[in-house]
Amino acid sequence: MPETGIKILEIVPGSAADKIGLAPGDRLLTINGHEITDELALRFYLHSEETAVLCWRRASGTIRRGKINIAETADFVDPGVVVEDFPTRRCSNACVFCFVDQLPPEARPELRVKDDDYRLSFLYGNYVTLTNVTEKDISRIIEQRLSPLYVSVHATDPELRARILGRKKTDNLEKKLARLRRNGIRIHAQIVLMPGINDGGQLEKTVMDLYRFYPGVESVAIVPVGLSDYAPRGNGLRPVTGAYSRAFIRRVNKWRQSFIARSQSAFVFPADEFYLLAGESIPERDYYEDFAQIEDGVGMVRHFLEDFAAASARRRKPLTGLRGTLVTGRLFFPVLERCIEELNRRTGAKLMVRAAENRFLGKRVTVAGLLSGEDILAALRGNDAGGFVVIPGEALAFGNRLLLDNLTLNDLSRKLGLPVYSGGRNAGEFFKMLAKI
Repeated sequence: MPETGIKILEIVPGSAADKIGLAPGDRLLTINGHEITDELALRFYLHSEETAVLCWRRASGTIRRGKINIAETADFVDPGVVVEDFPTRRCSNACVFCFVDQLPPEARPELRVKDDDYRLSFLYGNYVTLTNVTEKDISRIIEQRLSPLYVSVHATDPELRARILGRKKTDNLEKKLARLRRNGIRIHAQIVLMPGINDGGQLEKTVMDLYRFYPGVESVAIVPVGLSDYAPRGNGLRPVTGAYSRAFIRRVNKWRQSFIARSQSAFVFPADEFYLLAGESIPERDYYEDFAQIEDGVGMVRHFLEDFAAASARRRKPLTGLRGTLVTGRLFFPVLERCIEELNRRTGAKLMVRAAENRFLGKRVTVAGLLSGEDILAALRGNDAGGFVVIPGEALAFGNRLLLDNLTLNDLSRKLGLPVYSGGRNAGEFFKMLAKI
């Protein structure tokens, strides 16, 4: 049988947990009679009442209890306990567009892990389908106020949604959304747009159905389907083109105008990729309202442009003679090139920008965050890169160390014979990096 409770890894000396006798290796079972299954439950029940009665089991099997009087400690923030990570719920769907299933055979195993855990949605903004939540889960979400959640919808027509998610049965999404909305849980929804599958009348139905839940459903992000060279054949998937994007933008902007007139919110937000594919200017800041879905690529370019301009303006020291190359994906290349040209003009730097074609996943994958080390090397081969190379920070995992094909910054540096740096996750980090060169 699986262990109950959560294992305690560390105790801060002198903390509230230390004073009541908790120790590393103990398993915390309940707080005020409530079962503790993960750190979220621990934090919620520890702070929900003035007094917390903890029950735990020692490694020997002995059951112990202790009380923390939270009300008596005005500055009480943390009990001083570090617990094990909770096991992530895996995805049981077989989505027709799933990018994990589009990875090449040599991709490392960690990249093939599919999560579908509402706790990660609350903590980190991961998108979940809600297909695996039980009535007990929903009750917990409501009780512990795990809001907002980020939900992958794709279609509200039950049969179409089931087909997209690769499920044999429908999953009562509307009933789940209705219950969450009634109980004050906010939702940010996502639609992965697949031409010929969930666009046209189905897309309009999905958007309008979700709007019925507004303001419980606060926003809807629409992102284009991504297709690698390893995408399964025969499932009807086809890429979003520039012409398709232009028509889509016109249509979605009409919906936005209607929603603004009715509720002062645009409600639906197309991903930046549509604008880049269409060759159209990125909208201004107010188009994105509070940037609620920026991690889904909605407003990320506008945020970058403003961040870059502000960081560049703060730059006091000249960059005269600084010569190196920035590598990015084909989609973002025109945006970054214009920014760097302006920076060169203003500071005297001689920075260059090169677009890397994605060979690891295929030419249809154009975003910078999915470039491999070999893609970057190929983009620089036969070219004078100057004195150093900067690669996209979002292409690196595990603390800015590892690219998709397991090459590291040191590997690239050794192969190129030049220093290779991460561009960071924002313009501020980029300029700090330049200052150290």
